[in-house]
Amino acid sequence: MPLSFGNGGTGNYKPYVKYMASTSSWENRDGAVKLSKAVFDLAQIKTGWCLFTEGGAPEWVMDASLEAPAARPDGEGQWKRGFKVNIFSKSAFGDEEPVAEWATNGAGATMGIQSLYGEYEAASADHAGQVPVVEFSGAVPTKVGKGSTTIPTLKVVSWIDRPAELDDSADSGASITPETQPAASADDEF
Repeated sequence: MPLSFGNGGTGNYKPYVKYMASTSSWENRDGAVKLSKAVFDLAQIKTGWCLFTEGGAPEWVMDASLEAPAARPDGEGQWKRGFKVNIFSKSAFGDEEPVAEWATNGAGATMGIQSLYGEYEAASADHAGQVPVVEFSGAVPTKVGKGSTTIPTLKVVSWIDRPAELDDSADSGASITPETQPAASADDEF
C-alpha cells in the first residue's frame, strides 16, 4: 500500500480567514470574503505566542488555558501574543466548509478581539449553551507605536444555540458535512 499524507485537497486542512488591517477587509484562500455577521466561538478561543515568518507557516506556542499563559519562546524572531478562534458563517464561507479559523497576532485584530471578548464575557453567563452572533461593521484607524493599523469593529448582536458545525471543526481539520444545519432561524444571514 502506498503512503498517503493527505495533502491533496481532500479536506485535510483547516479552512482559515484573515483580517486585512490595511484594507479593513477579510480574505481566505480563495480571495475576498464578505463577513458582515457570523458566529464567533469565543467559548473555545485559544491564546498564545505566535511567530509569523515571510513565506512560512506561523509557529504557535499555545497557552495551557486563558488563565495560564505560556512563557515567551526563546530564539530568533518577533514572537507576539495572538489568538485562534473559529468563526461559523455559511454566507461568508459556503455550505461545504462553513467554519474557518481566524488566527493572528496582528495589533489591530488583537485589540478588536479583546474588546469583543470583554463584551462576550460580561453576557455569557446569561446565555448558557449559546454562542454569540457577531457583526463586523468596519474598522477604526489607530496609531500603534510608530505605525498604524485598523481595529475591526466587532459587536455581539444576538445569541443562538451552538451550531453542530463548531463541534465538528474543533482542531481536527476534518471536513464539515453540509447536511448538518445550525440551530438558527431561516432569517439569519450567516
